[in-house]
Amino acid sequence: KTANVVLGNAFGIAEGIVVDTHVARVAARLCLTTQRDPNKIEQELMALFPRSQWTMLSHLLIWHGRRVCLARKPRCRECTLADGCPSATF
Repeated sequence: KTANVVLGNAFGIAEGIVVDTHVARVAARLCLTTQRDPNKIEQELMALFPRSQWTMLSHLLIWHGRRVCLARKPRCRECTLADGCPSATF
């Protein structure tokens, strides 16, 4: 995970997608993965998105998981993805 962050941010080299708890949770809620293992989640996400988007995708999913799609109480009413999110609750 750390290596992917350093390579992507410092050197612009996309070798993988950083999968932390936020990325795992948001990807599952958006039905982008059914996996629980971070390595398997990474592989599924890498198959869905072009390499050029991997670094930014990690940042966006982490940000979304920290600010909107919270673990205990997601803020679906405030979410710009709610209309297309299979897990959205209102």
